[in-house]
This record gives sequence, structure tokens and C-alpha cells, in this order.
Amino acid sequence: MLPPDVSPPPPTGAADSALTRAHWAPVLYADRPSRLELLKLKPSGAFAPVTIRVHRNHSFEHIAAATPPWFACWGREPKFLYSDYDDSLSLAFEDAERADLELIWLDLQRYAGRFEAAELPEWLAGRFAALRARSDAPIVLAAIGVDDALQEQLLASARGTAGVRVADFRPLAAKLGARFFDERAAKLSGTRLSDAACVQTARELACHWAPGLLLPRIKAVAVDLDNSLYEGVLGEDGHAVRLTPGHEALQRHLAGLRERGFFLALISRNEEPDVRGLFETRTDFPLRWEHFSATAVSWGHKADGLRAAAATLRIGTDAMLFVDDNPGELLAVADALPGVAAVHAMADAAATQRVLEFFPGLWSWDRTAADALRANDLEAENRRAQLAAQAVDPMDYLRRLEVRMRIEVTPRQHLARLHELSEKTNQFNLNLQRLSEVDLARLLDAADHRIAIIGLQDRLSDSGWIGLVVAQRSGDTLTVRELTISCRALGRKLEDLMVAEAVRAITSELPAERVVFLHRTAPRNGPAREWLSRLTGETLPEEGSVFAEEALKKVAAADYPVQVDAIHDSAQ
Repeated sequence: MLPPDVSPPPPTGAADSALTRAHWAPVLYADRPSRLELLKLKPSGAFAPVTIRVHRNHSFEHIAAATPPWFACWGREPKFLYSDYDDSLSLAFEDAERADLELIWLDLQRYAGRFEAAELPEWLAGRFAALRARSDAPIVLAAIGVDDALQEQLLASARGTAGVRVADFRPLAAKLGARFFDERAAKLSGTRLSDAACVQTARELACHWAPGLLLPRIKAVAVDLDNSLYEGVLGEDGHAVRLTPGHEALQRHLAGLRERGFFLALISRNEEPDVRGLFETRTDFPLRWEHFSATAVSWGHKADGLRAAAATLRIGTDAMLFVDDNPGELLAVADALPGVAAVHAMADAAATQRVLEFFPGLWSWDRTAADALRANDLEAENRRAQLAAQAVDPMDYLRRLEVRMRIEVTPRQHLARLHELSEKTNQFNLNLQRLSEVDLARLLDAADHRIAIIGLQDRLSDSGWIGLVVAQRSGDTLTVRELTISCRALGRKLEDLMVAEAVRAITSELPAERVVFLHRTAPRNGPAREWLSRLTGETLPEEGSVFAEEALKKVAAADYPVQVDAIHDSAQ
């Protein structure tokens, strides 16, 4: 590997981009990154712009200057728009200048003595609402000088406005201790934050805060085995491969990712019986064989293994992150599957773990109940397949499965999950509107719209909230603007019933004679379009609409052995 102060040639393709990121990793993901080393990294290439408007009462420039290499890792070039130093947050900006992210950057020490204990969060709640009235972009409050009690109050104040998140500086302050603030440099820098705190805040912004709101989430982490999850080579060292303290911590981190809703896949060039035997023998490994929701252990190309794992997980390869110690393997995968993100597993496993801690797309602002359900739900698929093989017909299969369906109309309390379903569902997404939290919050209150969320469980697992329907009534016609169903819920022959019951629940509040579905073609939404074509018997153009009320009536008339509970918002 080249030393960090020697820049590689500009990337000319996916492989060169992967090489550049691997070359920069020791600097970008150091435990305490150096501003001097960061300035030596010169992003080059065509990056999509991301505009961040900073509403501030202390300096942000020192932070912004350190962000470009981290933004470049997910193909973005930051542009910052600054307010004056303004304790009042008067929001003096031109409405015509659009921002992708609104950042409220405050030092709360400047408000000391101006507010009673409960008044500051209340005042900020009003500022959130005022900013939301002028901008649909996500809003992040990043405030220094916050104790535990105030952090909870700020979180509560943010819940009143859609699309607002509150950053938490407490972990960074605890890590840096006395080095978090530098009061001596404040007059020169314009902020009480030390340079170390500014640099690590830049990493939080570029690797966590911004991609957590603007970038599709990675769904699976695929890992190599030899010299990645441990030190040594299974074929040479046998079961005596070495679990160093760093590799043990790395395995625990990967297990934690699984608990947070990420799939784990194992991609290894080995004999599968040997690999299974390793996991059975090495009880000191935090990771177990059963933790991997997909495995591809063979002597074939790893790109083929990644394709097979993606098919098992029912996701696209562009939703995967591949971790391997061999740069040649990473480059070969990057050439064959340009959409796959890659991480070089370094000899220092602690360094690899830090990459995963800050890799864009692996961090999220919210942890939903669905996160904990994904892996277990996928594991239940094999048992569902066995039931299907034993059943005499589809209805017998559903009876054996003991399915319960829950439809909630106007589910305001599930706004984050509604957004996740709209934003991150690809295969069964009929119109791909990609509605934001702000969009959905407005539609939840619109008199001519209804939103329904669909939950599914059976005797094998609870799938959680897996479907979304957004519909608008105009005259005697109900138009389904958005229809998404998580890939985890597909394959149980319930798509017709889920949609029919959701539409039925919606039309009980917005009566309509006609039901029309909007649709358009995207690279990966073939399953949704095939479903609609089969349901209606229509050949679909690339984009358009199709009436489906007669088809839905036939579904409703069928005697499905499924318990359906429809819940309506009490405020309606």
C-alpha cells in the first residue's frame, strides 16, 4: 500500500475508485484523524454536489474544510451556504436557493441566562417549524454544550416537526475529554471546539449525519474469511487460525450490525465442510455459522458469490458492502459489480472495524422495530418453503402458516418506517416516488389522501411493517400513488390480499368507484410491474396508469384463511 502522503492517480473506473478509497482508509478512519494528513488527500473526478445550509451562531468553516475526502467516498462534493452569526436563528436566506440538508449549528453557551430551563427546547421547536415551512430538506440540530437532560428535551422538541434529527456530541466529548474544547483558540477560530473536535465532527457530518439522511442504506455486509475475520489461512493453518483481540472485536461489531438489521453474508474461497467445521470448533468466535443469512463458499469468482448471496437475500448487489483482505479480489469485484461498495480488511482488525463504524450507509439516525426482525424473518423462509411443499394448494399453505395481517390507516406514529419503505424498497415499488418524511407528514394531514401501512406475521416469524400504500381521491376515483412491499414479504402469495385489504381500508374513509394504480419502469422494480400486469391482465407501458377495481373485487371475494385487522386513526 502506498504511504498516505503519496496520492494515487485519479480514478478512471470503479476499480480505481476502490483502490483510491483503500489507499486513503488509514487517514480517513484513523482513531484520531489528522487535519494535516487530510489536506494531502485531493478528491478528483466527477462528484454529485450536495448543498448544506448552515444556520449558525459560531464558526463552522474549520469543520467544512476537512469534509471533502469523506464526502468523496460516497461520490459527493459538499457546498456550504452560511448564515451570519445569528443567535436568533432569523433564517435570513433566499428561498430560491435550495439546500439538500439544513444544519442548525449552535453553541448553547451563548444562550446562558437568556432562557429558563424549559424555554430553550420550546424556542428551538418553533425555529424547527419555521425552517420547515420554508424548506423540505432534512434538518439536523448540532449543538455543543448539551448535558444528558437537555439532550432528551431537544429530542422531544424535534419530534414535533417532520424530518428533524438531533446530533449527539456526548460520545465525542467523552472520547476527547479535556481536548474537546479549546477556549484559548476560540477568538481566532470563532468556535470553542478544539481542532481535534472539529476534524472528528467533520467525519460525523460526512460519514454519519448527511449519508444517514441522503444516501440509501446498505442492506448487507459480505465478508471474506481468511485474514479478514481472523489471522491465518484455513487451508494452511486448519482450525488453529488465530483470533486476535482486534479480530474478536471486529466479529462482535459485525454481530452488532446483524442485530441492527443488516444481513451478513460469507464469501470465501474454501471448502464448505471445512468452513462449517471451523465455526463448529471455534466456540471462541463471536460470529457463528447461523449468523450468516447467505453463504457462498466455493472456489469460484467472488463476484459470482456476491450475486448468489444477493439473490438469496432478495436485494441488489448495489445494496452490499464487501470486506476482503485481498486487494486483487476487491478490484476484480469492483470491475464485475461496480455498484458493490468495498472495504479493504487491513492486518490491523481494529482499523477495519473503524472503517465499518464510519462507512457511509452503515449508520442510521433511527433504529426501527423492523431492524431487529429482518434476519429472523429471512431465516423463516426455509421453513415456509417446507410448508408450501407439504400443502395441497395455496390456501392450505396459508392455513398451515396461520397468517395475520394488520392494516393501519393514517399511521402517524410510524412516520420513520413509512419513509423507509418508500425510500429503500426497490423490487416491489410500483411508482418510485421516494417520498420524504416531510412529504409523508403532509400527506398524512391532507384531506384527499390516505396512507396505509401493512403489517404481517405468521406462526414462524413476525415480519413487522412491510407494506405502504399512498392513495389520493379525486371525484369518484382513488389513485394509488405509491405502493411498496418489502422483499421479505414476497413469495407467500399474499401480495394480492395485502393490497386489496389496504385499498379496502382506505376506501372505507375515501369512498370511490374506480381504483387506479400509477406505475413506471425502473431497473429493479420488475416484480412490482409483473404483479400489476398479472392482477389486471394488462400489458403495461413504460409508465402510466391502470384501473384495477374489478381485479381487487375478485381478490376481496376470495376466501383467504388470513386474519385481517384494520385500524383507523382515531383523529379521522
